[in-house]
Amino acid sequence: MNKKYDIHPDFEKFPVVTLTFNAVLLWLINTAMKAQCFFARRSLKLTVAHHIITRADGSRLKIFTMTPHNLAARVPAPALVYYHGGGFGITYASLHLQSCERYANETGCIVLFVPYRLAPKHPFPGGFDDCYASLEWVITKAGSLGIDANRIAVGGDSAGGALAAGVAQKSRDEKLIKLCAQLLIYPVLDNTCSTPSATEFVDVPVWNARSNRHMWDMYLSRYRETAIPAYAAPGHGQLHHLPMTYVETAEFDPLRDEGLSYIAALQQQGIEVFINETKQTVHGYDAMAKSEISKRSMLARIAFLNQAFAPSDD
Repeated sequence: MNKKYDIHPDFEKFPVVTLTFNAVLLWLINTAMKAQCFFARRSLKLTVAHHIITRADGSRLKIFTMTPHNLAARVPAPALVYYHGGGFGITYASLHLQSCERYANETGCIVLFVPYRLAPKHPFPGGFDDCYASLEWVITKAGSLGIDANRIAVGGDSAGGALAAGVAQKSRDEKLIKLCAQLLIYPVLDNTCSTPSATEFVDVPVWNARSNRHMWDMYLSRYRETAIPAYAAPGHGQLHHLPMTYVETAEFDPLRDEGLSYIAALQQQGIEVFINETKQTVHGYDAMAKSEISKRSMLARIAFLNQAFAPSDD
């Protein structure tokens, strides 16, 4: 047993792997994930409806809403636009669906789930543009969807956290909408991979510093390091006038320190931040959903969303 890191027994058997983001390997992983999620979608205890967004080039993006069965009497309802993790190159897993099921059912919100385009075939800004277009779409369709446009949040885990944070920044800059919250779960934020955790944790389970560097090389393949575009690495963006924010970090995660830096930068801007700095954990630890640590984190996320979605007194 490797005791180099004080990882909780619930997570210490997670595999140590390094992803190179080889296109063939990604195809195999994504094929397996899609098969898994086909059955997971059928067991969701809410109403799933599919929608089509037409992109600027005429191609189509298929997204879906997840609506609690008993929501009809409480509309207009809040909404969470959710972007899944997966290093920008891997599709969503059953864990994403199950988590969003809980967000919807336990906060009384409608979740808009976005299967955005993936790298390396579609590096930045492909997937990001899909994520932003999805927010634009839900604002436009809020009335027909039974959504309260004053209570829309964005959220995501890992790479999805980068997409959510970038979308929040762009929506502020373009004055698209005043979001009520952003939910960021061990988010990707810094393309430089220069923080202590992003250099030290080369051999931790699930996600290590080497995989992290490979991910950024793939995602930003169209750009030189000195010319990183706006919203791609939101930890370097302007953080003023952002909504209340939940940030969750894992102790033995290369992304830990960029999450902590983001928290500090938000607080310097006077933004209300809800911090869940988990201990003895690794990136993606909540895949072990039965762990008490994972259960507490889920309850913290739901509590944050319930507070963010509370109707305004104005």
